[in-house]
Amino acid sequence: MMTLKERIIKEAGTLFYQYGIKSVSMDDLASSLGISKRTLYENFKDKEEVLLTYLTAIRDERNSEVVEEMGRSANIIEVFLFFIEYHKKKELPAAKFYEDIYKYYPRIYKLIQEDVEDKKVYIRNYLQQGIEQGYIRRNLNVDVAAFLVEESTYTYIRASYLEKPPFSFQELFFTMMVNFIRGISTNKGIEIIDNYLTNQTNENN
Repeated sequence: MMTLKERIIKEAGTLFYQYGIKSVSMDDLASSLGISKRTLYENFKDKEEVLLTYLTAIRDERNSEVVEEMGRSANIIEVFLFFIEYHKKKELPAAKFYEDIYKYYPRIYKLIQEDVEDKKVYIRNYLQQGIEQGYIRRNLNVDVAAFLVEESTYTYIRASYLEKPPFSFQELFFTMMVNFIRGISTNKGIEIIDNYLTNQTNENN
């Protein structure tokens, strides 16, 4: 069973993702949870603390998933495919979520940028492991590849401005990542990816 703090940050994340951060007041959050504003302030001093706690929680969850999957998977391609599946099921925030962080929460924006740089280091390390395992091309520029993976976030943000996009964000993420990973893989890696795509097709038919 979730603690009250866990309930608060979960509900806050849902509201922030849907409406942005600026337009969700502490009153709105308390009302959505069915608790008093006093109870809310007994757990968090302000909305910025709620936001930071939420972002920290999803970062820690992601990092935990990385560690677990690295232990389970036989190679780096399987790790990447796992995270394609993982993110296909994740809700993506509206563009206003990122806009509000940039405009109104500079301290948190700076922390996010630092986290992005940390993730680039991890991705470079994963790609280097894939090269050593023989699944990723040896001539790959891992710095460029890591940059492209992280910068793809901005593609999702731009897509969120489309009034009636002809695809879901999950389809966008899937298409981008599968083709990216396939493009940097050796024949040995491509074989795993193509088997994965065949299974996906069979499951959807």
